[in-house]
Amino acid sequence: MKRYIFLISIFALLGISLCNGQFNAKVGQTLPAWSEGCLDIHFINSGRGECCFYILPDGTTLLVDAGEVSKGKISTAQRPNEQTRPYITYAKYIKHFLPKGESEIDYCLPSHFHTDHIGSTSMVIGTAEAGYRKSGLLALYDLVPYRHILDRAYPTYVEDAVTPKMEGQLSKDWAKFVTWGVKEGRFTADRFTPGKEQIVLVKKTKKYDNFSVFNICANGFVWGKDGDGNGMLIGGKPRRGGNPASCGFHLSYGDFDYIACGDVSWTSQNMTAFYFRDYVGNNNLDAFKCHHHLAYNGWGIMMQEFNFDPQVILNHSFAANKPHPEPLTRVLPNCEGFFSTNIHPDIAAANKELIERLSGYDGHIVLRVKPGGKKFYVYMLDDSDFEYRVKSIHGPYKSK
Repeated sequence: MKRYIFLISIFALLGISLCNGQFNAKVGQTLPAWSEGCLDIHFINSGRGECCFYILPDGTTLLVDAGEVSKGKISTAQRPNEQTRPYITYAKYIKHFLPKGESEIDYCLPSHFHTDHIGSTSMVIGTAEAGYRKSGLLALYDLVPYRHILDRAYPTYVEDAVTPKMEGQLSKDWAKFVTWGVKEGRFTADRFTPGKEQIVLVKKTKKYDNFSVFNICANGFVWGKDGDGNGMLIGGKPRRGGNPASCGFHLSYGDFDYIACGDVSWTSQNMTAFYFRDYVGNNNLDAFKCHHHLAYNGWGIMMQEFNFDPQVILNHSFAANKPHPEPLTRVLPNCEGFFSTNIHPDIAAANKELIERLSGYDGHIVLRVKPGGKKFYVYMLDDSDFEYRVKSIHGPYKSK
């Protein structure tokens, strides 16, 4: 009996050790791999576009965006170097951190169809047999295939009463790509719809019942509440089908709450603030991905009015005017940590005291939530090579 109890104790301790090993990261060493029960949010920095990679608690994976923009339209340095194409940088990073035994991504979600999110004509590497030009998300598929596509316009990809026109240099190529892939049985696809839970765990579907991803917004429509407190769509089709039409979601894991809404701006952005207020509560959000790279219009009036103060703010930035100093000045006093993939040297030089208050910048960003969702860390990783060494460690933060 004693031997039996001893063996149980050893296995229990081993389990704890394996789990905690993911949080024994050390500066100068490669970030330990994801392990089951953890939630990883990776902001991959190429200096040429936005790319976010998620590993959910059971190993289900989600890719949001993989943009490529040419040097002429970008002011920060390309990472890790000028010779490595951005989609190659994304592929190498994703393959390094994919759960063991995996070679494909479960969900691919372009937040919208702008160049810095799906690819551009100036970065095309060729044309597929199906007729679509390859850059960004369209080129990455050849290296890390997707199992299921979610976007705001499938399956028609035409403007109608509820769907604004697709904006972006490769938006028509994206439509060709998805139509081809579904027809050929390469992957499945659905329209991303506010008010639904379309990103679900597919590895161990019932083990993590305290995890969910809820769709907040798409095509200018935002999930909110009516006068009686019932859920409903608010807003409507925006005049432009780019940033205001972005897809966004609310990810919950136990006490941990995170929101990402692409590049929503103007009216759409202000409407998302009502979702924050009604479904999360003032000052209850743990982590937030900045709207529109924290441009001058990246922190709306309603967000200020509702005391929208996330504990940790993550920003994907690669342009000379983003993050913009004005909204940055307003948000810094009300968060515990602000992290940005890049800060342009001109912004840093002109706003030295402001930039010194940032928790971390210039590198990949990884937010890792401990099993159960009660605590999380943020790591800045070196983006100058493919070793993914830790530059700095922040936390633990306690989920609200």
